[in-house]
Amino acid sequence: MAEVTRETILAALGDVRKNDNGQDVVSLGMISGVVVRDGNVGFAIEVDAAEGAASEPLRKACEAAVEAVPGVLSVTAVLTAERPAQAGGPPPGQAAPGQAAPSQAAPPPASQDIPGIGAILAVASGKGGVGKSTTAVNLAVAMAAGGARVGLLDCDVYGPSIPRLMRLSGQPETFGDSQLLPMENYDVKCMSMGFLVEEDTPMIWRGPMVMSALEQM
Repeated sequence: MAEVTRETILAALGDVRKNDNGQDVVSLGMISGVVVRDGNVGFAIEVDAAEGAASEPLRKACEAAVEAVPGVLSVTAVLTAERPAQAGGPPPGQAAPGQAAPSQAAPPPASQDIPGIGAILAVASGKGGVGKSTTAVNLAVAMAAGGARVGLLDCDVYGPSIPRLMRLSGQPETFGDSQLLPMENYDVKCMSMGFLVEEDTPMIWRGPMVMSALEQM
């Protein structure tokens, strides 16, 4: 089987143009997050937020170009778009009229969407292998040691390492028909895709499936 590399994927995507007379998606800097694992390929296509719905044919064209590369077994391409900043708010670190300036040591903002959650601290990066999981585990364990009530959600669906770092194994217990109970160690409640699949099992899911799994966890 031919070896599939990031370079061969980018070369194939270099033949896909944004429009009939435009530049290719690689030259335009639209391709990011290219991941190649045992013939399974994933990448993101960055588009303008206003063009999101109209960019589906471009996404399919990119997938088709990569699927034609010898040795590729599956392709997952997702559209990403940055949301425009909300207008009308004060600049970061500056108080709104009639309000005191925020403290530099202020806690994370309270969550309004998840009952029982007072604050959410996200650890993320656009690059793999930089220590996101290690940082997240150390933050969670340190805050729990300081008396905080902490839950750790591992959003790495394709290569979860949190279970190993947290020294947790096995499968979570269920509550009712569909709820999963988080596993716990170091006084930190934890949920990860690593509890639901074998460690060496590759996960090649499209965006909607990933979002569904994360919402359930």
